[in-house]
Amino acid sequence: MAFYVLILKDREDEIGVTYSFGPNEGHLGSLWLDKSSGEVKELQQTPTENSQALFQRAAVKVWQHWKTGSFPDKTCWAS
Repeated sequence: MAFYVLILKDREDEIGVTYSFGPNEGHLGSLWLDKSSGEVKELQQTPTENSQALFQRAAVKVWQHWKTGSFPDKTCWAS
């Protein structure tokens, strides 16, 4: 099964970054990334039946960016 997860930055401060994520702009959940530890927490599930799979992929992608010190305004997971 192929996956595409759109990931859009909502806000950023010294402590963390909040992103919206989902299959498209009409079906978004949200997550928060702790800048100091790289920990990712789901704040709101996507309103889709495979919400956990979307969150897991979005979390991996933002964590990969965190490892390089990057917090892009827009990114995606595609497989």
